[in-house]
Amino acid sequence: MVNRNSNIFKRTLAAIAVTAAFGAISPAMAQSTTGAVSGQVIGSSKQGVDAASVTIRNVETGYTRTVEVDAEGNYRFPALPIGRYSITADAPGYAQNQSEEFRINAGGTRKITVGLATDVERIEVSGSSISMIDMTSSGTSLNIGEVELDRLPVPRNATSVALLAPSTTAGDSRFGNLASFGGSSVAENAVYINGLNVTNFRTGTGFSDVPFEFYEQFEVKTGGYSAEFGRSTGGVINAITKSGTNEFKVGANLYYQPESLREQSPDTYLADGNAYVINRFDERSELEGNIYASGAIIEDTLFFYGIYNPRDISREGTTGEGSSFFDESSDDAFYGGKIDWVINEDHKLELLAFSDSNTVTTENYKFDLDSGETVYQSTGYEENGGDNWSLTYTGYLSDDLTVTALYGKNKYDLTSKSNVQNECSFHYDLRADAPIGRFAGCIGSPAYLVEEGQDEREAMRIDFEWFIGDHLVRFGYDTETNTSDALEGYSGPEGKFVYLRDGTPGAELDNGSTLPEGVTEYVEERIRTVDGSFETENSAFYIEDQWSVTDRLTATIGLRYDSFDNKNGEGETFVEIDNMWAPRLGLSYDIDGESKVFANVGRYFLPVASNTNVRLSGNEYDVTTYYPLLGTSIEDFNGSEYLDYVKGDQIGAERVNADGSVPDTRSIVDQDLDPMYQDEFIIGYEAIFAENWSWGIRGIRRELNGAIDDMEISSYLDDTYGCHAASYILGNPGDIATIFADTDCSGDGSLDEAIDVDLAELGFPEGERKYNSVEVTLARGWDGKWSFNASYTWAQSYGNTEGLVKSDNAQDDAGITQDFDFAELMDGAYGYLPNDRRHTFKAYGSYSLTEDLTLGANFILSSGRPLNAFGIGHPNGVPSYGDTFYVCADNCTDDTVENDYTKFNRGSYGRTDWTPRLDLNVTYNLSLYETEVVLRADVFNVLNASSVQRRNETAELSFPGDTNPRFMAATSYQTPRYVQVSAGIEF
Repeated sequence: MVNRNSNIFKRTLAAIAVTAAFGAISPAMAQSTTGAVSGQVIGSSKQGVDAASVTIRNVETGYTRTVEVDAEGNYRFPALPIGRYSITADAPGYAQNQSEEFRINAGGTRKITVGLATDVERIEVSGSSISMIDMTSSGTSLNIGEVELDRLPVPRNATSVALLAPSTTAGDSRFGNLASFGGSSVAENAVYINGLNVTNFRTGTGFSDVPFEFYEQFEVKTGGYSAEFGRSTGGVINAITKSGTNEFKVGANLYYQPESLREQSPDTYLADGNAYVINRFDERSELEGNIYASGAIIEDTLFFYGIYNPRDISREGTTGEGSSFFDESSDDAFYGGKIDWVINEDHKLELLAFSDSNTVTTENYKFDLDSGETVYQSTGYEENGGDNWSLTYTGYLSDDLTVTALYGKNKYDLTSKSNVQNECSFHYDLRADAPIGRFAGCIGSPAYLVEEGQDEREAMRIDFEWFIGDHLVRFGYDTETNTSDALEGYSGPEGKFVYLRDGTPGAELDNGSTLPEGVTEYVEERIRTVDGSFETENSAFYIEDQWSVTDRLTATIGLRYDSFDNKNGEGETFVEIDNMWAPRLGLSYDIDGESKVFANVGRYFLPVASNTNVRLSGNEYDVTTYYPLLGTSIEDFNGSEYLDYVKGDQIGAERVNADGSVPDTRSIVDQDLDPMYQDEFIIGYEAIFAENWSWGIRGIRRELNGAIDDMEISSYLDDTYGCHAASYILGNPGDIATIFADTDCSGDGSLDEAIDVDLAELGFPEGERKYNSVEVTLARGWDGKWSFNASYTWAQSYGNTEGLVKSDNAQDDAGITQDFDFAELMDGAYGYLPNDRRHTFKAYGSYSLTEDLTLGANFILSSGRPLNAFGIGHPNGVPSYGDTFYVCADNCTDDTVENDYTKFNRGSYGRTDWTPRLDLNVTYNLSLYETEVVLRADVFNVLNASSVQRRNETAELSFPGDTNPRFMAATSYQTPRYVQVSAGIEF
């Protein structure tokens, strides 16, 4: 006779198990390099079984761990390496129940309820039952692994993965291949590899990287991240590398982008028919290989993964108007590896080590556009990357308390040099009748700035996770000691940067002197060198409680305390900001098991970039002198023309911006400096509406506050105290700055008293950046046949500062860009910012035609970036340098007071083109005698769209009314179509 109650209970347990597999993927600890499993063991009464034990097993490494449930039958396995697992539940008087295999991802907690009964044989948890929605999370992120990425036509780099997420857009290509998150500049993101911060801390632009083959999973956090993450007002890319398992593997693959299958961008010609940007000679090819091996040194205990990545990248083409030609190459190999040691079930160690050192060599030639003939000029070298490593310990101190500790180092070389850097100086001809163009001396290689330097990060952190009933409490401490070694100066035998300028007799120069009678052209020579070793210490404490308030309501309550200490070239504190309390609050309400509403509020602080230390607090020598221009001559340097000059006697005294000593911090930094931070607000809804299908909508608001930048206040000091000296101070625009100054004008370097400078009164407005967006997402999970993801983002980014860097002129002087240097530069600066992309559509997915043949697609369509009309002058006068938002329309003379200007506020001159891009791929997998062979072809920008990405926004050249004939001409197009073919084999 069938026991109907028993069958009902079995079905109920099966339903519970399936429902549990719709488990929330809530944040995990230790910079989210691991995952977790939690849940409850229940009996026939649906109540918790308090005498049960639960065992988890990694099916790839054999690692097992057993915990006892609490009084309500709850259990938790924290800090588990990503991979495939199964769990088994036991209790006296009950039949053992073992789940099917399931996968744990980084930053997630898989919730599984296990039902026990005296006659239940097994409750299956199938992979297809995994939830499309994390019912407890209030943040926004994309979690994607190697298996899914292998099915998609995504360029093989971390930034391209990040660009799959909503609210991310491609940044200005002159900064490199970087992404903007939520309207922020590309320099405000944080990148982690296995918990080690590898972000460029000098400028924020870029990060240490490993070959795509080495990555196993990415977690892209676009907003609402937990208190353990900080030092970012953009987004977080959290990457995890591969590890060895009990199965020995060895393999190799090859990726090739042939020049013959690459298209070229259009050329740009001006209205008069002259060439401006020539792309038809561009060529590029990439050849990259990977040789890897992994396995167990001691089964179930000690594992290894090693990879060697040789690569050969070459690129050539013309620059500017086609008058020069470059041939660029890089062929340094990457190598890296990972060791995992499972000491016992309660203690583990992980060692990651890799080197991404590389040198990019560029040969520069004079080029004849008509004949195609080249004449060698110079060779430049850029040295990047370095050696990196981290050691991570994980300890399970009890069933409820876990600790993770990390120590590591991250190095990055920053050297730019040339074989002729001491032979030729840079001349910039700003006269109205410049005979051979504005760039009249050496440019390109040697660049005008010669740099040698290295950055090193020493990172330590410790994180705890404590499971207490309905509370999951995380707390920890992390610290970074970042050291920047820098030596930089101008190229040329005397290290000079030279301007040739028009002038008016009697006009005042920046050194306080006036141009002599009869002098209408003059020379400005600047010599500047900076050297020193600069240290920055960043540290933080955090605590966070993920509280299950009810069965449906989850509250995540966090608090982070940050402190930043930037030191000058003598090791003394330059900028110190502490007491930065960053609250984080998230709420998620599970409506019916298949939908949720959520909200998140948080504050995020951004450190002062070490670039600020180097630029403002080093052993800096910066002197400018002025001379009458008596004549010029066109000379030859390695087959290229440059403009030499003859100068007269020096006009007035030297303008000494820095005398070679480390400046007194009190004179250049606001003594009450506030930190730069961003407040973020998120509200959203997500729902499952069919098997494997989900959709969501969320609104995001971000507000940047406390912007930090340098401002020139010499006119204030001159008017108030009679001291004529250039003085840049670091402060919060729009605020009151307290500095010490030589108020008696003795010139002896003494700082007589503290003075308060009202920056708003001087015309420096408060720095603002605001971001609004609405995201709509649609997703279908992979079911063995096909998957699909799509999003639409309406976004709005506006204000008067882009952030740490400036896309207008590709300036990566983090924290001290041209913005706010002079008040005149900020009049009209409020408007739509460079990363304002009003509409963005994204879609990607894959389809399995057969068991071995898969097609993939990736599509993005984004609206254009705002355009500007930059002028030279301003109704108050012409600033020493920089772009204003005023263009002279009438009466354009040197007497700027009489000029009639037209004001073009930021972003008001239209937009660049919409940019469509469709990428496709096909992958064929073949198994031969226990050997896996993969053949693949990717086509990027299939339609060969050539939308304009940038235009020349400089409306005037050397003086008001000096119309730029290149204004609004296209300077950059989207990457043209190219093909990548690959083949791989694994034993």
